[in-house]
Amino acid sequence: MIQIKIFPLNGIEIENIGIIRLGDTRTVIEETLGSPDSSSNATQLYYDDYELRIDLNQNNRIEFIEFTHGPFPEKTKLNLYGIDPFQVGAEQLVEILTEKNQGEIDLSEVNYNFSFLNISVGIWRQFTVDDIQQSITEMKDCHEYEKNKNWLLADLDKAKNFWTISIGEKNYYQ
Repeated sequence: MIQIKIFPLNGIEIENIGIIRLGDTRTVIEETLGSPDSSSNATQLYYDDYELRIDLNQNNRIEFIEFTHGPFPEKTKLNLYGIDPFQVGAEQLVEILTEKNQGEIDLSEVNYNFSFLNISVGIWRQFTVDDIQQSITEMKDCHEYEKNKNWLLADLDKAKNFWTISIGEKNYYQ
């Protein structure tokens, strides 16, 4: 597993590869990480080996980095404030980020998406444990649980953590 440290408002450090800073140019990114595996609109760069996406601003500089393969990344292990954000548990991650943020949090999609405005960190997941438990109850009530049990239990496990984590330049989420 490739070890990656996340430093909000600064950038990331990829073990044995180097540091990518918010504000770095596309040239610096490609010198450090090589050519992207794919890109979109020439402003979004995808690096499959690092399970991340980098967004560039109008000046061709990094404004946003997102780790997209949570909660079970296959190639990377993340470290944010000394914890793995994809394994610490959703509630614990929100507590840690709230403490580090020391200020306003965008709660417009509470439980699914949080944006910590002072540290420019965003986290997202598609569904919660409660959502899956409700689905399990509904499936049991209509006698559909047994044939759907495997994917429901897999989704229940997946719902315990967030699925993406991102950092942006200062004021990115405001």
